[in-house]
Amino acid sequence: MRDLFFETLAVQRMALMSRLVSTGDCGQEDKEIAMGWIAELSADLLEVMNDSDSKRAKNN
Repeated sequence: MRDLFFETLAVQRMALMSRLVSTGDCGQEDKEIAMGWIAELSADLLEVMNDSDSKRAKNN
């Protein structure tokens, strides 16, 4: 099974960022930037996970 270290780090970063934005003293523009960044990180993570699933399915 593939090591999920980098994927775990990405999820931790997204969680931290969302907590900081939701509880911090951020303006609307900062919140929009943070949410865009979270969306990019999650899209990248989803692509990596889907590629991993496809490769695993081909090997079985």
